[in-house]
Amino acid sequence: MKLKKRYLFSLLIITGLFALPAHADDTVSQVDHPMGYYTQQETQEEASSSAQNTEENETSNAPQARSFSAASASVPSNLSSNDTSLPRRDAVDVSSYQSWMTQADFNSLKASGVKTIIVKLTEGTYYKNPYAANQIKMAQNAGLKVATYHFAIFGSTSNQATANAQAQAEATYYVNMAKSLGLSTGTVMIEDAEYTGTSSSLWTQASQNFTNKVKALGYKNVRYYTSKNWAENGTMKPATLGAKNFWVAQYLYGKPSASNLQNTQYGAWQYTSQMYFQGTANLRANAVDTSIDYNNIFNPTSTNDVYRMYNPNSGEHFYTMNFYEVTSLQNSGWHYEGVGWVSSTAKTAPVYRLYNKNGGYHFYTTSSYEKDQLVKKGWRYEGISFYSGGSKAVHRAYNPNNGMHNYTLNSYEQNSLVKLGWRNEGTAWKSN
Repeated sequence: MKLKKRYLFSLLIITGLFALPAHADDTVSQVDHPMGYYTQQETQEEASSSAQNTEENETSNAPQARSFSAASASVPSNLSSNDTSLPRRDAVDVSSYQSWMTQADFNSLKASGVKTIIVKLTEGTYYKNPYAANQIKMAQNAGLKVATYHFAIFGSTSNQATANAQAQAEATYYVNMAKSLGLSTGTVMIEDAEYTGTSSSLWTQASQNFTNKVKALGYKNVRYYTSKNWAENGTMKPATLGAKNFWVAQYLYGKPSASNLQNTQYGAWQYTSQMYFQGTANLRANAVDTSIDYNNIFNPTSTNDVYRMYNPNSGEHFYTMNFYEVTSLQNSGWHYEGVGWVSSTAKTAPVYRLYNKNGGYHFYTTSSYEKDQLVKKGWRYEGISFYSGGSKAVHRAYNPNNGMHNYTLNSYEQNSLVKLGWRNEGTAWKSN
């Protein structure tokens, strides 16, 4: 993100109050970094160097006094979403610095051709974006896809083992935030790799550890945001991490063009931090990062995960593949308990869902006879919930006190319920 002057001023104030060193690298716990923070600094330094070189060349050729400001082609341009010569506007990333955005702004981005909103969730193991839940909700309401990112702070260290351990801790912190927000395991999770405090020689291996941990915790779609410089100088190695997994930031001097696309060897290119969308007053006044997604790397994948929810008031467990239901129930006070099991991709053995309007709970069964009998007794049939198939048994237990059923892959959970008085009803269906 383009770091606005007001934020730079705030950072200076914070630095003065706490007598911190000049480098943000040493004080990351005091700062919420927007995406592109270090990339923006790098671009400004390059522009400054370009301006100085231009001035020196001009001075040597013409000794008269000249301005020391950079030529217009030596700094990235302010861009307008109405300019049809620009690359596609596939994705916009947001963090707490876009707390000003309203539902109308997200609707306008959708109307302007944006497909995905990439929301910052976390930084290091000390910061969570307090606006993330609302930003995700507004993006979804606008019909936009949602991806997320984590600003990685693998520590001011030169020790690979230390960086690897920190990477795994940050991955856990990030995933826990995603789960608390009810984000599907098909959501794209992005490591924002730009913090200059960690030795450049450690980043690639630490990133592998980060990815492995995120995947182990259930989220399989991991990408990497980094500068073009880091992608090419060996700090973040495309050959190891996968070039098509890279979202590369490079802000060109002057204006980028759709007829001269850059960084096409990577998955996506963040080509500006200075895009002014024209649909609302907010967007016309505030620039946002904008990217072209060459390979649809921000698209969530469809998942066969069956999510498990718990109602602390009624004691009911609820199971669904519909993440809209998960989010809605979370907003109503239900607890998200993760993935219960995986539905079969072979849609040959349906699991039916029914609702008891008197008791206020659900029942699931593969038996069409059982389904029909319950409907005759007044239960509401709610359709096929997921499918049976695979080698793992999903156990079914019945509570004779309240009429509820519990379904689980965990035999220890099943046995514990039986000891508490639940009735063991055997295998309900199979899972992958």
